[in-house]
Amino acid sequence: MKNFKLVVILALFAFSASAQDLAMTTVNNYGTYTPIEEKEEIIPLLNESKYTYKYKGENVVVVFSEDKHVEYFNEGKYFIKSDISWVSEDECYMTLQESNLPNFPFKKGIKLKMKITKIKRGYIFYESTLGGRTWEGRMRKLY
Repeated sequence: MKNFKLVVILALFAFSASAQDLAMTTVNNYGTYTPIEEKEEIIPLLNESKYTYKYKGENVVVVFSEDKHVEYFNEGKYFIKSDISWVSEDECYMTLQESNLPNFPFKKGIKLKMKITKIKRGYIFYESTLGGRTWEGRMRKLY
């Protein structure tokens, strides 16, 4: 009976240790578990930088900071401000926080997914998805 109690205590200890280990892990992109403390820091490709693109013949300035994204239209008169959450160095989600752009159809909280597909000669090529619609675009880096 003494040995049985010892086996039960060891089994409970082993289960609690493995449950704790499982709670302190996260699933990575490959479907395997990685301990949380070993999770790599994401360094985004578009951190602390400015870009421009054309929209209806006008230049739009896009500013990326650590966790913010702002697009300025009509020489800064109008804007779209979003929070950024990077899931990898080349992919992020932008959550709309505020906009004063006339006739802007989206409300605070909507999420846009952006995937950088290529960087070439000062241009960032990307694919964006919002509300079930996907499109491709490019921005030129401002120096």
